[in-house]
Amino acid sequence: MTDFACFLGNPHKSLRTIHIAGTNGKGSVAHMLASALAFRYPGSRVGLYTSPHLVDFRERIRIVCSEKGPDGRHYSEIGQEDVVDFMARCRNFIEERRPSFFEITTAMAFDFFARERVDTAVIETGLGGRLDSTNIILPELSIITSIGLDHKDILGDTIEQIAREKAGIIKSGVPVVIGALPPDAEAVALETASALGSRLYRSGELCAGDVDPQEIASAADLRSTCQVRNIRTVMTALHVLGAGDAASSPAVLYGLKHAAAVSGLRGRWEKLSAEPEVICDIGHNVQALTETMRQLQAEAAGRHIIMVYGMAGDKDVEAVRGLLPSDARYIFTQAQGSRAMPAGQLRELVDSSRRERGKADAGITDSVAVGSVAEAVDMAMREAGPSDIVFIGGSSYVVAEAIAHLEV
Repeated sequence: MTDFACFLGNPHKSLRTIHIAGTNGKGSVAHMLASALAFRYPGSRVGLYTSPHLVDFRERIRIVCSEKGPDGRHYSEIGQEDVVDFMARCRNFIEERRPSFFEITTAMAFDFFARERVDTAVIETGLGGRLDSTNIILPELSIITSIGLDHKDILGDTIEQIAREKAGIIKSGVPVVIGALPPDAEAVALETASALGSRLYRSGELCAGDVDPQEIASAADLRSTCQVRNIRTVMTALHVLGAGDAASSPAVLYGLKHAAAVSGLRGRWEKLSAEPEVICDIGHNVQALTETMRQLQAEAAGRHIIMVYGMAGDKDVEAVRGLLPSDARYIFTQAQGSRAMPAGQLRELVDSSRRERGKADAGITDSVAVGSVAEAVDMAMREAGPSDIVFIGGSSYVVAEAIAHLEV
């Protein structure tokens, strides 16, 4: 990645950056922070680099502004012509050096933000932190949103091992904000920050007393219950960045409350339809699903639940299947591509768990395996009554295909 950046003239070195890592929440925090900063400094342009995309590759590289563009949006994505131009300029390097897809995308983002002269660039890691392609930047602030057990085959089998990978984004003398971390993970973050002479701030410790994250979350377009923690992390980050005096200003609060609309964030407890109510969420690991399923049960409030559910083949079904509601109708499915777990295999694995938990008709009359997300969504919409709730999730790829199919 360093060689690729050098080939481009090290565009990342001209950028004022904020670096975000975390098992869950890093995408939401990145979008909320970009939205808040755009409204904190009217007229500024905030670069936003996140992954994965849901529908269009260009979602990964955005610029967020407080002013709306000609299309009525506060954000714009990298243009197709910019992507083509970048690939043309880098063709020989790519053919000779064979960088990964994520390295190419990261280099493209740095190059685009530098050419566009954004005021700040919010950069989300792809995986881990220490060895991530984005970790060549020297940010003004590092943020670690959360740490849980995910990608164990790459990052490690324990919370402590994964924490050391995430803490790899902490740089010498650069302040770091951490979300609510498990004790072992927080200890690693503290140790790393201390060794590097970096001031560490816990989420919430600098929040203005007259601003209640819970109140903001209740009025926000990001409706997941976990967003309270994410808002607290963003507000702490604003204080560290010197914008704390305006954290409670109407402009910043608007940016926080309307972060999804302002920055274009999708797939986080997003309502796709009102009648029947259709909710999608990309959460897929134990930490995320625990909260998502708790919220689903609470919002269903006795209503019939139809689950459109699919998972990637490398995910731990054993760890998450016990979190899924036992009294729902299941339409198991699979996204396109070789990474998806076959719908029939997922059905058998989940149904066996539900039978063990004592549901008499599990796996016989209330579940089916469907080979495509579009077909699964159509089936759910046909079956759902006006008062039912349809949940689509288990994988960002499943959610992406559902959004594209419903054209919302």
